[in-house]
Amino acid sequence: MSRQLNLRVTDDFAERLEGLAKKMGRSMASVLETIGGSAIAEAEEDLQFEAAALTAWEEYELTGLHVTTEEIETLFDAARSQAESVMRTAR
Repeated sequence: MSRQLNLRVTDDFAERLEGLAKKMGRSMASVLETIGGSAIAEAEEDLQFEAAALTAWEEYELTGLHVTTEEIETLFDAARSQAESVMRTAR
C-alpha cells in the first residue's frame, strides 16, 4: 500500500531532487523514499541509543552501580561495529 504525501520544500531542494532523479533515471518519489528511508532508520537508531543511555543514567543515579573499563570498551567496540555495518549498508 502506498500513500501520497504533499510536502512543502524549498525551490532549491526540489530542483536538486529533480536533477538527481533525472540523472538516476528514477522518479523523484523513488529517490526521496530511498534516501529518506536510510535517514529515518538512522534517526530511529539514534533515538533508541539516547533512550538506552538515559535509562542507564537513571539506573546509575538510583543504584550507584557502574560498569568497569573493560565493560565500557566492550560496549564501545560493539557500537563501533554496528556503526561500521550501517555505513557499509548505506554505501
